Order: sequence, then structure tokens, then C-alpha cells
Amino acid sequence: MIPSPCTNICQMETSTGLCRGCFRTIDEITAWSRSDDASRQQILVAIAKRRQPDFHHPRNGDHDD
Repeated sequence: MIPSPCTNICQMETSTGLCRGCFRTIDEITAWSRSDDASRQQILVAIAKRRQPDFHHPRNGDHDD
């Protein structure tokens, strides 16, 4: 089982719709506990992209995939 990427810095950025600590959307955060490893890996890939300095953060409700 892939562990949660939560960093215990749980603050949602209203401008991006992403958590400041783990770079997940609220949908990804709430789905994590019931997701299988394949889904969790997809979320981790999305997080890695979002952490890149040249990534343009989507607005709330948008997805980067």
C-alpha cells in the first residue's frame, strides 16, 4: 500500500485548488483512503508535475490531466 503524501500542512490554496502541503486537490485528498495503488500512483505523478517550478496551477475544479 502506498502511503499518503500528506505533510500535515493542510491548507487549501483558493487560487489553485491545491493543498499547500501535499499539492493534492480536495477530490484527490478525499479519494485517497479508498483508492487502489494504481490510482494512488497516478495522484503521485500529478503531484510531482505540480511541484515543478514551471507548472501552471489549474484553477479550482480544473484538472491537469
